Amino acid sequence: MTKRSFKVSIIAMTLAIIIAAGSMLLMSGAKASANSYAGSAQANSSIKTVQTYDATVADRTARRNVLAKTFVFKTTGKAPYGYDWTYKTDNTNLKIKCVYNFGTKTYTFRITGTAQGGNHLTLKYKDMNGKWAAAKMTFTVDAAKNIMRTA
Repeated sequence: MTKRSFKVSIIAMTLAIIIAAGSMLLMSGAKASANSYAGSAQANSSIKTVQTYDATVADRTARRNVLAKTFVFKTTGKAPYGYDWTYKTDNTNLKIKCVYNFGTKTYTFRITGTAQGGNHLTLKYKDMNGKWAAAKMTFTVDAAKNIMRTA
């Protein structure tokens, strides 16, 4: 090895060490965080998608095949005590509340989702003749606990 090639090798190695050290210093100063993309187009587009999705879900509905936070079922009947109703389901992912109006003799059932999945529900209540009536329904609950009556 000549003197000149030895000098070139030492200079090249010194430059390589300087570049490597500079890269390590630069990388050690970088922070890795989930918030680092907060102002990026990707973060903003995902936020807008979620907001648009939530904005399209109604607070409540009484119609079939409409996604909502609550499904409302109203029917008339004669309930001398106001709690003459019950239900039967094949899953535990629904919450059912009922309010009976003695003046209008109307049951108002509010059904909400508590977990994702399907459910077959049979509501039982006293009809205008004081006999038990049944309303069969099928529901689907999505991951956001929105509910849809499908049948």
